[in-house]
Amino acid sequence: MDTHSTPGTYGECLLALPAMTSQTGTSSPIDQELPAADRIGWSEVPGRLRVAIAVAVAGAALLVVGPARGVIVSAPAAGFDASVLLLVLALLPPLISAGFIVAGRPATGAGVLVGSALLAPGRALVDAQLAVDALVASRPEFLVPTSLAPLAAAPGLWLLLGGHAAVAVAGALALGRAGAVPGSPYAAEFDDDSDDRSTTARGASLLLALGAALAAGVGLLLAPFRSTDAYVLARSVLEVPALARYGVLVLAAATVTAAVFGGGSARTSVARGVLLGATAAVAGVVVPQIASGLSVSRLEVAPGPVVALVAMALLTTIVWFLNRGEQIQRSAPSALVDATEPTRHHFVAGLLGLGAALAAFAAGTATQLRVGAGLEAPTSYSARLFLPAAVLLLLFVVPMLIPKAAAAIRPAFAAATLAIPLAGAGALDAAFTATSVSPDIAVGPGVWFAVLAVALALAAGAAAALAGVLERDDVDLTQRQVNLGLAAPLAASALFAVGAFGLPVIKAPDLVAAGVWNHFRLTSWGLLCGLLLVLAAVVLAAMSRPPRAGALLLGAAGVVAVHALEYPLTADRAASSAPGPGLWLSVACVAALLVSALVAAISSPDRR
Repeated sequence: MDTHSTPGTYGECLLALPAMTSQTGTSSPIDQELPAADRIGWSEVPGRLRVAIAVAVAGAALLVVGPARGVIVSAPAAGFDASVLLLVLALLPPLISAGFIVAGRPATGAGVLVGSALLAPGRALVDAQLAVDALVASRPEFLVPTSLAPLAAAPGLWLLLGGHAAVAVAGALALGRAGAVPGSPYAAEFDDDSDDRSTTARGASLLLALGAALAAGVGLLLAPFRSTDAYVLARSVLEVPALARYGVLVLAAATVTAAVFGGGSARTSVARGVLLGATAAVAGVVVPQIASGLSVSRLEVAPGPVVALVAMALLTTIVWFLNRGEQIQRSAPSALVDATEPTRHHFVAGLLGLGAALAAFAAGTATQLRVGAGLEAPTSYSARLFLPAAVLLLLFVVPMLIPKAAAAIRPAFAAATLAIPLAGAGALDAAFTATSVSPDIAVGPGVWFAVLAVALALAAGAAAALAGVLERDDVDLTQRQVNLGLAAPLAASALFAVGAFGLPVIKAPDLVAAGVWNHFRLTSWGLLCGLLLVLAAVVLAAMSRPPRAGALLLGAAGVVAVHALEYPLTADRAASSAPGPGLWLSVACVAALLVSALVAAISSPDRR
């Protein structure tokens, strides 16, 4: 969507570039890709987008003024003078966006605002921890406590939170067509399908985005720095207070969303803009952490922030240059995608799924823990869930290896791959907890099979998702409507899923079960994946073709069923155990998902 010119006109412009450059000097990448006649002037920019850029600038000003006014009353001194750094990081997204708008690329500028806005809620929650308990907030760029005296929030903190709110509002205003009048030059950017990214570029970008998003998300969840200062705690997401923990989780989820959405977008301007904005927002989070590790005494740089920043920067850079000159490539016969490409991805996904299922069988049967002489090896109850998870995945692996059946079963297979991480999170949590109790307890081969199974399952899910992207190129999506007949069972599925994964499946007097809302541990990550899977399946099924919707819901039901089996398989781990509310809600969720899948399967043929 970068230009309205025909392929021939665009090619002529590119051929003329060397002469233009020799006469006028080196031109910018934007000038090289967009002829002057096709740029959108300020007068043609939608009014809502103009308001969005103004709101973004106001939000950046609040992000600077708030810390300058002071976020804590009578706060101790900061670890270093971060005023200039915070100024640059706050202004970065609106300045990048304004630069694209001035250069005649308002759609890319709007994408920058959207990308940065996705991370604003998580950043606000993290900063809100200063109002609850600043002593455990670990923000050296604002203050370094020197005692345990209580610290009260100052007006500057509310300005800071208001800045995050303004950034979120700016992104909402810039979303979509930003209120552009149909037929206007800005609306034409979204109507001209000839400028869509090629399937090859989208598929490569999406696969890269999945890997980069995983790395960036994990980096954000790790400790922000290393600390030997008793008053500046360096803790991962599992150890921070509740409000900051949810903020970091939202940050990680938003980063993954922005990376995948940008990497898989059909529009070049949207892909570039969203990734640029998200990367700038990630920099706003992690650069102060890196600077703290470099500048504050008794603090050192930790790998987490560096990994997050590098992953997003590499993804943005590669996607940017991956799409240069794509119009010319698309006009050539060699750019056409082979019709067998989705089938190859189905086969690769099936092989990865087969490896994940076999590794899961090994993890469920091999020794999880090795103990020293004279000690009794603890029973690895959590690893038992690997067996039903492997069986579930195998049920869908065989059709994935058959070309004629792979496309129909792909959504179910993609959903079922998450049963392995669900089981793996609990098994690894139990193993790591046991090894931390005594130096005489060490991990056994079952733990390494568990890690391998989780990695292969995630790779299989990514390959299946990529195959789905390639499949959609042959499907007419213009007449797609929401299936209102699924509204009731899907709503019930979503409500039951919140309780199924949020409440314990087993209850016992001496058992403190991991949860999503409290007692957040490594096991909780598996529960969170299961919950997000069901919620995503509910949303996607309502807008998908009925056969695909039914398959997706069937796979999600299988994952919830594996979760429900936690009670019969692991109830012996606690004395006087009894079924918890999560068990009955899991059963109800499975029933609701199966009903939804049945309704989707018998939907009218004209919706197929």
